[in-house]
Amino acid sequence: MSEPSTAAVAAFDPAAFEAFRFVAVEIDEAAAAVTLRYALDDAVAFAETVRFEGVAWPADPARREALRRLAGLLHLLAGVSYYKTAAPPAMVVEPAAGWTGGGLSPRLRALLQDVYTLGLGEFAYTNQLDVRERVAFPVAGDEAAVDAVALPVSGRTLVPIGGGKDSVVALELIERAGRDAVCFSVGRATPIVRCVEASGRPHAVALRSLSPNIGELNAAGALNGHVPVTAVVSTIALMTAVLHGADAVAMANERSASEGNLVWNGLEVNHQWSKGVAFERAFRELLETEVATGLDYRSVLRPASELAIARAFSRLERYHPHFTSCNAVFRLDPARRRSNWCGNCPKCRFVYLALAPWLEPPALRAIFGVDMLDDLEQYDGFSDLAGLREHKPFECVGEEAESLAAMRLIAGGPDGEPVAGQEAVSGARSGRSPWADHAVVRRLREEHLSGLGADPAQAVALLAPFLLDERLPLPADLAPVAEAVLGA
Repeated sequence: MSEPSTAAVAAFDPAAFEAFRFVAVEIDEAAAAVTLRYALDDAVAFAETVRFEGVAWPADPARREALRRLAGLLHLLAGVSYYKTAAPPAMVVEPAAGWTGGGLSPRLRALLQDVYTLGLGEFAYTNQLDVRERVAFPVAGDEAAVDAVALPVSGRTLVPIGGGKDSVVALELIERAGRDAVCFSVGRATPIVRCVEASGRPHAVALRSLSPNIGELNAAGALNGHVPVTAVVSTIALMTAVLHGADAVAMANERSASEGNLVWNGLEVNHQWSKGVAFERAFRELLETEVATGLDYRSVLRPASELAIARAFSRLERYHPHFTSCNAVFRLDPARRRSNWCGNCPKCRFVYLALAPWLEPPALRAIFGVDMLDDLEQYDGFSDLAGLREHKPFECVGEEAESLAAMRLIAGGPDGEPVAGQEAVSGARSGRSPWADHAVVRRLREEHLSGLGADPAQAVALLAPFLLDERLPLPADLAPVAEAVLGA
């Protein structure tokens, strides 16, 4: 087999390729780095590097083996960024791919099939290309499964910080539970660094460098679209946890991540699929059985609604000047990257809306720099959050019903007065809503919300802080703390 080319291309034809190859994993212990190699046929090569800052590769055999397996898993999951360039009909996992040498176990293969189909649901919809007809990982027998290695319990928890409200609330839970918390991020985006500094906690950083030819190929005609990046970040976080002596990774994915955006050709398209409960459950089972025992992975906000999280965050005022959830901050192109809220995108609108029931207009203007709810040009965008005009945007936003509940709370009755039953929401304001006369709020009330007055429970019931999920219960030390932080 000849060596794939990395030469520049004038045009890229996705239909020209037959197979996507998982070529090799290379671990550089001295540099604390992992290189992941892929190829399309023998024609195009990809090489991605992940480097872990400020750590030495361990000498302990169990931790070394856990890292080797996690590097192999990372190779298989991160390949989604390169597979999508052509989405060819064959997938080849070569011996040097670094998993276990015995092929893919049924459990691992099932997870990968879901990541490359359900996780690429938005990509499939955007490109009108049904990936379910193409993704086919090689089949192996039960003998491919391996027993997990045993890692010691340390009491240290790694908390991924994304710069937004959710990860800050997750960190608050871990700290109040008395755990030794270490903040983690991929890269050093400004809002992440600001939030970590406000926490006073140590910061573990990994640097992910995508294959340098991916941008050129996209410009030349490669297929492009959203990928399930949380699956990749989660695996990098687990490697970082092992390197820093932590025994748990506490994610900040809430219940709304499991709600899809739409159904296309029988496929539920969910922008947040790899943040959802189905991925978390399957990923946890693989880790526990084939990677490492004593290494916990779970979202500590899974039972909570977005509005309960927003209410909890509204009380954490030391983070208010520092957090940013707007994706314009994280753009790959530095020339297009912002350092704060753009004030005119689905993510900005949703966070603004979720915080509005708990914060006064001046407080939100100070955070965002604009008053989005008083700008009628943003009316359609707010309407879409609740599914009142189009489907929920392809963004990390809450459930449509939650957005509708937030609108109802800030809009009030016909004259802005509190709606019947609103007093049942602990922490809700009494008296006329300070948002009642804002242009977007007024129009929402007149066009969509007036008919809700007869059923106060319709909105209020959505604010319960928990939907207990017996499949993913919180550990005993976190459950009472979660109730205290996320409750009234």
